[in-house]
Amino acid sequence: MLEFEKAPYLELENYKAPKGINCIFIPMPDGKKVRLAFWKISGIEKKCRGTILLQQGHNEFIEKYYETIQEFINRNFNVIAYDWRGQGMSEKMIEDNHKQYIEDFKIHDEDLQFLIDKIINKLFEPPIIAIGHSMGGCIMLSSLKKNGNKFDKVILSAPMLGFKNELILFPLINISELILPREFFMFGSRPNMGKEVPFDKNDLSTDKKRYMRTLMLVRKNKDIRLWGITVAFAIAVKRRLLELRKNGWAESINNQILFINSINDRVVSSKHITEMSKRLKNAQIINFEACEHELFMEKDIHREKMWNKIDKFLNLPLNNDSLTSR
Repeated sequence: MLEFEKAPYLELENYKAPKGINCIFIPMPDGKKVRLAFWKISGIEKKCRGTILLQQGHNEFIEKYYETIQEFINRNFNVIAYDWRGQGMSEKMIEDNHKQYIEDFKIHDEDLQFLIDKIINKLFEPPIIAIGHSMGGCIMLSSLKKNGNKFDKVILSAPMLGFKNELILFPLINISELILPREFFMFGSRPNMGKEVPFDKNDLSTDKKRYMRTLMLVRKNKDIRLWGITVAFAIAVKRRLLELRKNGWAESINNQILFINSINDRVVSSKHITEMSKRLKNAQIINFEACEHELFMEKDIHREKMWNKIDKFLNLPLNNDSLTSR
């Protein structure tokens, strides 16, 4: 039987965790602890519509998604969110807590599989809706090969399926693999060494309030955000991207998938997202202009369009003001 340890979580004066939060550390089979938070719908007046599994992107953390989590709770969904091992408040993989390090994305696959088998399937009501952003979208898409029948529908927000500069990036990764130790910062990755990126220079969101909110959370616990990626992490990313591009891989996936795509994304390649959506049997895509990478953290005018599409995809009532967290 699994034993859970209570885990801390961050709040701001004007940005609190949704009511009913349960935040715990869960030991993985190798002993590493992953921080997980969940919310369960309760009460006679609320009929649970199912469970949202929310998977964050590279260098993110649970608290960043409080607003999004509340919006799913407003729609009567249970919500599960967790920090990937190696980031947020989950246990790091190496002694230097400031480096994004993973030997292989199969480790993330195994963590997800463990949580599906031991937690999600046993304790949470179906249907299970999987939502993955950026790196989380990449890992979620990968998992469908084995776990496609576990998820009713899948929503992928700006999934990490490629980069615009791969003709330069991939050779750099190859060179770094040959000459640098795996724990070194990736050559050319420009680690920020803990410094904040000003709003006017960020490539994540055009919404200043939401962007600054994330910075305020990091200021409360600077260890919650990493400084940069390691050689090992870069190698693992490249390996996973190439796996997803193999002939026949995407064509074997049957899940209904909604891609949320920022065509001006400067973090991941919008082109690769569009190409993947065309290869999949049951995929649809919604494109956004004048947005950056983090669609859930964008301006209200873009988020309203996004939520209308999500509600339609999930067969929920449309244009209900009570569903949106303000």
